Amino acid sequence: MGAFDNLNLPSVDPATPLDQVIGMLTREGMPFATRQEVIGGVTQTVFAAQPPSLREAFMMFLGHGEKEFLVYGDDRYTFQDSVAYATKLSQALVDDFGVKKGDRVALAMRNYPEWVFSYMAITAAGGIAVLMNAWWKEEELAWAMQDCGAHLAIADGERAARLMPAAEKDEFQIIVARDACADHPRLHAMASIIEGKKPLQWPAVDILPDDPAMMLYTSGSTGFPKGALSSHRAVISVLMNWVTIALSLKMLGRLNSDPDFQPVMLVAVPFFHVTGLLPVLLVSATIGRKLVLMHKWDVEEAFRLIEREGVTAFTGVPTMSFEMASSPLRSKFDLSSLVDIGGGGAARPPEHVRLIRDSFKTSNPGIGYGLTETNSMTAVLSGDEYVDRPTSVGKPTPPMIHVTIRDGEGREVPTGERGEVCIKSATNFREYWNKPEATAAAFFPDGWFRSGDIGYLDAEGYLYIVDRLKDIIIRGGENISTLEVEAVLHAHPAVDDVMVFGLPDTRLGEIVGAVAVTTDPNLTAEALINEAGKHLASFKLPEQLWLVTEPLPLIASGKIDRKGIKTHYQQLWQSA
Repeated sequence: MGAFDNLNLPSVDPATPLDQVIGMLTREGMPFATRQEVIGGVTQTVFAAQPPSLREAFMMFLGHGEKEFLVYGDDRYTFQDSVAYATKLSQALVDDFGVKKGDRVALAMRNYPEWVFSYMAITAAGGIAVLMNAWWKEEELAWAMQDCGAHLAIADGERAARLMPAAEKDEFQIIVARDACADHPRLHAMASIIEGKKPLQWPAVDILPDDPAMMLYTSGSTGFPKGALSSHRAVISVLMNWVTIALSLKMLGRLNSDPDFQPVMLVAVPFFHVTGLLPVLLVSATIGRKLVLMHKWDVEEAFRLIEREGVTAFTGVPTMSFEMASSPLRSKFDLSSLVDIGGGGAARPPEHVRLIRDSFKTSNPGIGYGLTETNSMTAVLSGDEYVDRPTSVGKPTPPMIHVTIRDGEGREVPTGERGEVCIKSATNFREYWNKPEATAAAFFPDGWFRSGDIGYLDAEGYLYIVDRLKDIIIRGGENISTLEVEAVLHAHPAVDDVMVFGLPDTRLGEIVGAVAVTTDPNLTAEALINEAGKHLASFKLPEQLWLVTEPLPLIASGKIDRKGIKTHYQQLWQSA
């Protein structure tokens, strides 16, 4: 594990519970000792000796030296290559583009190696990396650029083209990665701007632990996405927590003890989501795991890469692992290297857990629960524990994560009773960008984050998620605001009223459904969806749209009967 290989770790009985080993590693005097510190007026558990900023954390990647880190097609980058590239780009951001501490820099790109270098370069320069959804259309990207106030974007060719109308209007610059860069005063080829820069030298910027590092947009119940702002300390705390878990598993003999062994992960989740960014990308870089990047999800291509690269781990949305487990193509490939099949971003049906175990008999299925606001970390569950409790998401992750179940007044409910899942941790985000009221509503006064998920803790401490307070749809790991989709559909002149809701789907968990009221006999569902597609990313579009002429039913207060309408159309969908 590179920088952590020379730690003098105590021996433990393999039967020792994982929580006890983590407790041993984090007590006073140990390498991962924790202490209490007041952050923003709230007392949090923090690591006593973690790197002060991501810039220092990135230098730990060099402990893995010339081992391969990133594989994309025929391109292969070592850990040394990756840090060297990122340092040169970081210098260019400061010296040539004038990026200063606290400046927002947008990052809109597919999962290319240049995405990784760009994230490292922005945060090490003291900038705030604003992670844009790569599937957004022109309007969505333009809105986010205005919302965050960025004057610079780093994008691949396709995203650069989508950004150009906004760049002309709002006068910002675009660095173009990987693809050919057109001759235009607002476009700059990444390969050109790093020429002559010195490798392995970061810009001299004073970065403090609680300075902001990144912003991820998250859809919720308020329509437009909100920018969740997180500090360097929060991101590094996630990395340190995962290293603590990995070392504990190593002490218990549950990880490969061969010093020359390198784990390999297949990457099919986007880096602009917290699952792809933290437990996949940054944790891998910290522990020395190689990443094999897929251009887009395809189950046969996944099998081919697992065989070719000796992939040992896969983490994706549950849809992907379901397709792997149910595909008849499995028998055509040697998949024996695969030992961990993780999932996150959405719930996984219990029958899928059993299917994975039956289809990959030497592999461990796993699940993780977290939110953008918690930087992916809340609970994890894997192996036999998961098979035995397929409806649970695991136990809160020590030592950083503390979970309680509360009622609407903020009172803790008894064990086994349902309430809102609330999380207190130094890994939590700091605020919603320029939305103080939304930030205040997201936390109880004592600093506990309100997840918007309904759940309960059983007597053994396992967490179960049973419902949502937030009016969102989770389609294959993508959070979709029903209000955002409703606003676009409502804008059509032939639509008098509309409601958007989730419909159950075996493969994706949920898909977008909608009912629209219209008196125009010429309007078709297809035409309405096509018009919405001009303004929304394709994953947000309704896959089932009912057109009706009667007004939507109301409740006594005069509001739309959202619960009754959703139930009615879900029943129609399931009976079709």
